[in-house]
Amino acid sequence: MNKDIITIVTPSYNQGRFIEETVQSVLMQEGNFYIDYIIIDGASTDNSAAVIKKYETLLQENCRTIEKAGLKWYTRGERGAKKFRWNNCLGISYRWLSEKDNGQVDALKKGFRLARGDIYCWLNSDDIYIHPAVLQKVTDYFAKEPGLELLCGDGIYISTAGQETGVYRAAKINLKELLFLDYHILQPSTFFSKAIYHEKHLEEQYICAFDAAFFIRHLKNGVRCKKVAERFSAFRYYEDIKTIALRNKKNRELLTIAGKYTGNFFFIAVSAVYRKAETLLHPFGNVKKGFKYKLFVIVRRLSYLLVTGRWRRPG
Repeated sequence: MNKDIITIVTPSYNQGRFIEETVQSVLMQEGNFYIDYIIIDGASTDNSAAVIKKYETLLQENCRTIEKAGLKWYTRGERGAKKFRWNNCLGISYRWLSEKDNGQVDALKKGFRLARGDIYCWLNSDDIYIHPAVLQKVTDYFAKEPGLELLCGDGIYISTAGQETGVYRAAKINLKELLFLDYHILQPSTFFSKAIYHEKHLEEQYICAFDAAFFIRHLKNGVRCKKVAERFSAFRYYEDIKTIALRNKKNRELLTIAGKYTGNFFFIAVSAVYRKAETLLHPFGNVKKGFKYKLFVIVRRLSYLLVTGRWRRPG
């Protein structure tokens, strides 16, 4: 059990314009832990591989190496002639490969097969951790609660330029709302124990909602989950991401997941209406005006009332 090692997998494909910020946000983490960082690139045709290789070279040139858990770790030492910015934890194992794959889920499975930590997470190549103390806070939560299996935090939305555009938070994680209404787990701010991971739980049949299927499965099975009001990550919210570009497909997948875990056809019908309204009436971004949006708010509140007995989601 490597409680002081946290495995982070970054799946990527042609994200050269963002991946450097992602890598930097991992390597800048500070604290008493080791980072097992694994980048799985799907044979990108842009500059992604060059960016990834750049930081491997920097680690090689500025750090000494030690052996731990069967891996080579880059640690702070005398090798660098000046203060090295990108390694402020106990050590970093930096591994990557670039080859064709079958999509994001396949890339994640490849990455987790190589994992050596006892805490797992994945950070997509357009998202970032928002401050250097994120992983220390995460490892502290797991250390204080030995039986903790799933940790969920908050975060912010950012634009393609990295500017904050909104706040992503939930007061608590509610299974009924996850299944039928708003999916409110922020994936890059979510960390889980190695003990609950099995690659069959990452289902390649889902293109957009595989993370929802993964976390809902575990919550349905009663994992010990903790929701904290800590902002861990920035989720890059722009029109090209699957959540937006493939919104219809995402909502169909979420309905399939809801049907898999419940026989309540009334709630599924409410969910279908709600998700269709979201597709047709909810504008991209944080625009909260106009007739369509007002109509969406009415549908949303009625849906929440029918499913939860409340007019809205708290938090």
